Amino acid sequence: MVGTKRTGIKGIRGREQRTICTSHVERLNGTQRVFLKRLNRLTLCFSKKLRNLECAFAMFAAYYNYCWQTRKPGKSGAKRPTAAMMAGLAGHIWTFDELLTAVL
Repeated sequence: MVGTKRTGIKGIRGREQRTICTSHVERLNGTQRVFLKRLNRLTLCFSKKLRNLECAFAMFAAYYNYCWQTRKPGKSGAKRPTAAMMAGLAGHIWTFDELLTAVL
């Protein structure tokens, strides 16, 4: 490989483009393995049906974006708004019951 060239992604411009790196993807992979126990090695709950795996990932993504609050860096321990709230998709933190009702 001689080099790389960054290209624009829809909705990401300028300075934000420089903050994209593989560590974000690796962190998401680790989070998915913690939340979705079916992805752990040597587990008995892995389903061979692709549809079941797709549904599990969809529920994880919805829960992580609408219900889960991450903590701010530092010692304050204050919680951030959910990802959906920061993107302007939701006005409040959803409960799991709200999420399940919206999905069904």
